[in-house]
Amino acid sequence: PCIVRRMLSELDKVLVAALTLVLMVGMGASLTTEDYARAARRPRAVLVGLLSQFGWMPLLASLAIDGFGLDGTDALGLLLMACTSGGHASNMFSYFSRADVALSITMTAISTLASVVLMPLLLFAYASSLIDEQMEVPYLAVMGTLLAMLLPIGAGMWVRSRSKSAARKVERVGSVSGALLLAVLLVTSVSDQLDLVLTAKDASLLACVSVAGSGMVLGYLAARLAGLGPRQRQAVSLETGVQNAPLAIAVVLATFPEVEQDPLLKLPFLYAMTALLMGTVATLIYRRFPSA
Repeated sequence: PCIVRRMLSELDKVLVAALTLVLMVGMGASLTTEDYARAARRPRAVLVGLLSQFGWMPLLASLAIDGFGLDGTDALGLLLMACTSGGHASNMFSYFSRADVALSITMTAISTLASVVLMPLLLFAYASSLIDEQMEVPYLAVMGTLLAMLLPIGAGMWVRSRSKSAARKVERVGSVSGALLLAVLLVTSVSDQLDLVLTAKDASLLACVSVAGSGMVLGYLAARLAGLGPRQRQAVSLETGVQNAPLAIAVVLATFPEVEQDPLLKLPFLYAMTALLMGTVATLIYRRFPSA
């Protein structure tokens, strides 16, 4: 059976979509146009985030492939995951970490657009020996991800512009929704894909852990060296290490023959579960030490 179909049932997909929608509306209700204006006036934070995401991550994946001796579809799957943009998960973790959510969302939006060009370029630079032909990026999937992210956030911001008291209620509902979403993803991923973790090679699992963890640390350090504040450093860290697994999956499904899809999807799924758990740990650390 197809790995993707075993990842989430149809009911799980509907539940995750609904919870994500409510979460994003709640996130939007916590933001104002001034948040984005500040990000525009200080583009250094966005630039540092993009350089960390598209600079550190593919390099770390390449080093992990050599260091842990990955080859074939495992190597290509890890590289593919490392070359994607940020996604909803990094925004969610920034939200719960009380990091700079506006910066996280801005980086996700910009990196999603930038990935149209940067993803194939990075794959060509790092994985040209692993693939037979140039990989095509699913443009509709990229645009769909961006629209799906911006529309509910805009709705939440509209609520805030109309009534701050209503926005606070929507924000609380979004927070509960986000907690439920995290629980659903953890339960479905661990229960449905437990065999993936148990049967994964030690090298594959260690490679995912090292890339995700090192990405978060290097993203944080780069932001610190750039003189960014604690909340911005945390947002950059999470945006760097927590990649957009749905986009990586869409690239595989849209690009490779069906017979090659299952083995290629193993590492993206393994990385997604690893980053989800490590993002949770980072969130707890950032909440415990908010000024770090």
